Amino acid sequence: MAATPLPAVSLRSHDLDETREVATRVLHPHRLTVLGDPASYGIALHIVTLGPLNIGWLRYDTAMRIESAHPGHYQVNVPSAGPMVATSGGESVVAGPALATVYNPDRPASFTVPTSVLALRISRRALDHELEGLLDRPVRRSPALSLGLDVSSGRGARWLALVRSLASDLTDEHALIRQPMVAVPYAHSVLAGLLLTARHEYTDELASPALAVGPPTVRAAQAFIEANAAEPLTVGDIATATGVGVRGLQQGFQRALGMSPMRYLREVRLREAHRDLRAADPTVTTVGAVAARWGFRHQGRFAAEYRRRYGHPPADTLRH
Repeated sequence: MAATPLPAVSLRSHDLDETREVATRVLHPHRLTVLGDPASYGIALHIVTLGPLNIGWLRYDTAMRIESAHPGHYQVNVPSAGPMVATSGGESVVAGPALATVYNPDRPASFTVPTSVLALRISRRALDHELEGLLDRPVRRSPALSLGLDVSSGRGARWLALVRSLASDLTDEHALIRQPMVAVPYAHSVLAGLLLTARHEYTDELASPALAVGPPTVRAAQAFIEANAAEPLTVGDIATATGVGVRGLQQGFQRALGMSPMRYLREVRLREAHRDLRAADPTVTTVGAVAARWGFRHQGRFAAEYRRRYGHPPADTLRH
């Protein structure tokens, strides 16, 4: 399966006006001030669009101050070194590799930028939709995320690892992340992870126990997964198809099957990959092609899961 080209912008420039024009297009409107020697100014920028996300790296040759607005989008910045002094919405933080910054839509912000920043722009509409799926109800107001986001440990560190892995893979034009079956669930995981990691007015509701759905609903969800395993499903898709909320569905799966809906989907895809390998001609098909067809992003992990389930490497199945 061929990788699908994703919209991407790369820039290497020593011109402030060119930087402002390009960065405004892929991130947000802003004003740049060089804090160091203006003669040493330079930027390297690489941003990739993945559905509701714009994600990538900005590397400056000298320290900068940025004053920005974020119409219709959230912005998350993770500096590779500190300090990054940020102010927005009456809050101020000193960020670094262990503390990211989050800027809310339509709220002015000012921050200094060290030499390298992992940047993530998220559509407000997409984040609202993700929140509604998690809460299983409409929301009248977009979440106001706290300026500081702890990414040093726990859930925050796991979310950052996901984002960094995504940003790294997107630099490879042949990466499996460019295939919809892999990309769509990853994008939703980034949005859901941010909502579950950051502090906002819905945090306590998200942390409260959800009523688990019953066995009939779990069976209906299983049937939907079995019939649509070849599609780029998210847990939200499965919940919508069965008419329930995401958290209730997850609780129901854990109670009935001891796994999440997405883990069940992965097991179904592993079974289908096994079936394809058994039927394939090893002279024209590879293990990697079958793994990619069923949305397994890392061939090594696919091989490990396959061996766990079937007792031998996938290459053995293909050969025999």
